[in-house]
Amino acid sequence: MERQLHRTPRAGGRRDDFDQKTAVNVAKRSAFQCAVCSAVTVGAGTASPNAVINIGVAAHIAAASPGGPRYNPLMTPKQRSHISNAIWLCQNHAKWVDDDVVEWPTAKLHEIKHNHERSMRLKIGIPARPSSSRPRPKRGGKPTVREYAFVDVRSLIPAYKAMLAPMLHDQKLGEESELGILMIDAPVVGSRNAGVLLPWTVFVKPIWLRWVVQGHGAGFGLQSEVPPDQIYGQIPVWPDEFFEFLGAIVESGKKFEWQRSPKGYLALQQSQSHA
Repeated sequence: MERQLHRTPRAGGRRDDFDQKTAVNVAKRSAFQCAVCSAVTVGAGTASPNAVINIGVAAHIAAASPGGPRYNPLMTPKQRSHISNAIWLCQNHAKWVDDDVVEWPTAKLHEIKHNHERSMRLKIGIPARPSSSRPRPKRGGKPTVREYAFVDVRSLIPAYKAMLAPMLHDQKLGEESELGILMIDAPVVGSRNAGVLLPWTVFVKPIWLRWVVQGHGAGFGLQSEVPPDQIYGQIPVWPDEFFEFLGAIVESGKKFEWQRSPKGYLALQQSQSHA
């Protein structure tokens, strides 16, 4: 994929680049997030009060000039420089998509762009939960929501996706499926110490979570328990502690496996034979 940075035209040919307005609009439509991985690409710099750091690019889906990735000779210059041929990417994915046209064909990139922009549109007006220090889990307390998020399956890192594979298969969730993610403190499923609250990640239906978030923003209280029919699965760790969790499993020699909970969904739990 050709990235619109400061590139000189190829000898003997012209480049059908995006104008500044098009580049800005495709970035805004993407909420300044990479359409592939949702990485934030724009932020405040420290060089001056007005400094801005941008690691995003308005990239061509079909190349801007002959010889480029996915170049389509049937397109007119106006079509190549139109916003419909633009996708907002972080530098990493712009390079990857440039280098592997088999993995990133034109149809796939159009679909990714469409789904990402749709996802961003649905999030307009929904406040993000700021990261905060978590209080020490208490004994005997009720489940408490700490943070929430929405994420597409395709944007998960490979190691995390591999761990979730049984849950994704069980719920028939493909690459383009969206997950609602709730990070809560709740009793360990099946534990003999059920009164102890520990971090859990609960994967839920995004439509339900979006409804809850909108209601909370309007002043309604959060539900104390997630309805079982809205849950895809559950794992005993927060996403940002995933690698620490894997390390602890290796060091302790304990075995975890996906088990069907009494409420019907899969939960990653310590194997009873190794408890």
